[in-house]
Amino acid sequence: MIVLFFTYSVVGWLWETIYCSIKDHQYAYRGFLFGPYCPVYGFAITTILITTYQVRDNLFLLFIVGMIVASIFEYVASLFLEKVFHMKLWDYSDLWGNLQGRIAPQISFFWGIGVILLVRFIQPIVQRVINWEEGWTHGMLALLIVVVMGTDTVMTMISVKHFHMTTKQWDQRINAFQEQLRERLKEALPEERALRRRQLEHWDQSFVDQLKEHPGKSLGWNERRIIKSFPKMKVLDAKRFNQVKQHLSNK
Repeated sequence: MIVLFFTYSVVGWLWETIYCSIKDHQYAYRGFLFGPYCPVYGFAITTILITTYQVRDNLFLLFIVGMIVASIFEYVASLFLEKVFHMKLWDYSDLWGNLQGRIAPQISFFWGIGVILLVRFIQPIVQRVINWEEGWTHGMLALLIVVVMGTDTVMTMISVKHFHMTTKQWDQRINAFQEQLRERLKEALPEERALRRRQLEHWDQSFVDQLKEHPGKSLGWNERRIIKSFPKMKVLDAKRFNQVKQHLSNK
């Protein structure tokens, strides 16, 4: 089970990295952890394989059960990220019939088709490879996976907590900048008020311009990677940071 989980975590990372690199016309290192794997794929697919085992020979039931289980998993994963890390990495609010922007019928339908392809065509090949590997290593690979991914998870949680603290610090800096713009507007001469008012109305661009003139502290490598990997990510308690995060990720 551990090797199965790891295998699909790596496959999921490869899929996302290749797809997003092609879509963005540049290399995109995907994933939430440091290593080349996406555990959400490992957890999701392992769970789906277990829950659909009894209906794997019935195409219709396989589609329905797979669609339901995958959607539940996606909803729970979204809720977990929001409550624990104050982040929203995907948002289906613009899709018809969505539930709190976490899941949507169109996406769930896609998951159902994907589960059929997974169970009927992909998993038999993957299982043969895993059986061969287990016979060769006698469980040592599974132990190595636990150590490596466990360490990576702890390091990533520390990094994400630091990232969250950083976003709040940027929010405070932006608040101070906006207050400075308000003071300048109050003290502005009549001929300067139109300019000061525009600067306040478009504070995000004014803030970016100031950073270009007076560059200071920038985000770390992993923080920039997270923003680039999840461009729709929202930090729920640092709303002003969300408006300038793309610029900061390029610094």
